[in-house]
Amino acid sequence: MAMVSRFSKIKFSFSGLLFFGLLWTHFFMGSTASEYCYSNIDSACHAKSYTISESSDSLDLEDCDAKYGSIDEIQDDFLAYADDQLQTSFEYLLLSAQFNNYDTNRAGFHKLYRKLSDVAWENALAIIRYINSRGGQLSFENITNDGKNKKRSLNFDISELHSLARVLDSESRLANEALRLHTLATDHEDGAAAHFLEDELMRKQSEMIRDLAGYTSDLRKLLRQRDAPLGVYLFDDYLRTSL
Repeated sequence: MAMVSRFSKIKFSFSGLLFFGLLWTHFFMGSTASEYCYSNIDSACHAKSYTISESSDSLDLEDCDAKYGSIDEIQDDFLAYADDQLQTSFEYLLLSAQFNNYDTNRAGFHKLYRKLSDVAWENALAIIRYINSRGGQLSFENITNDGKNKKRSLNFDISELHSLARVLDSESRLANEALRLHTLATDHEDGAAAHFLEDELMRKQSEMIRDLAGYTSDLRKLLRQRDAPLGVYLFDDYLRTSL
């Protein structure tokens, strides 16, 4: 009985050593396969003295960055979208100011477009912060607008209904572009970037488009009534108190 017990212990110890040996081998091979940054450091520095080798002209750390996934392939499109959001924010701000002058005096529309301007601004900052956190290059030099800016109207002296229609078109365009970016990130197998778009932009955009479409429909119905000016006034007051 003692011999059997002793044999079992030896067998267990051997199995345990074999298991940990295989585990260490897997860890070592897996880690060395991706230690690009460590290789940069090791090739330029003495491991124990922490001094740069005399044979190395400079400490090249090209792989020691925050990049992962397909950020290099998608960052230009994301930055172009951030630029689009910034321009849209300024347009909404000007539209908000137009409805806040002494002649128009629509406090509700002013409040609505100022809110949308702030949202577009925050969207742009969120995209820039995300690209920065992924180790991307924050350069707007490679951005191409594909003629989008030429289609933007700089006339902000428009009616309440026309302003809602223009903003609805802008938000629909931004939402479609976000869907394109989501497809781009998915095609490049960058699930983190796709999730960022869903979590930070796309949910808010769907709600915003729904609200703007509702506002446009309601105001159009009010304008068909006999007391259209009163209806517009009441609608503006509703925006002022509800937002």
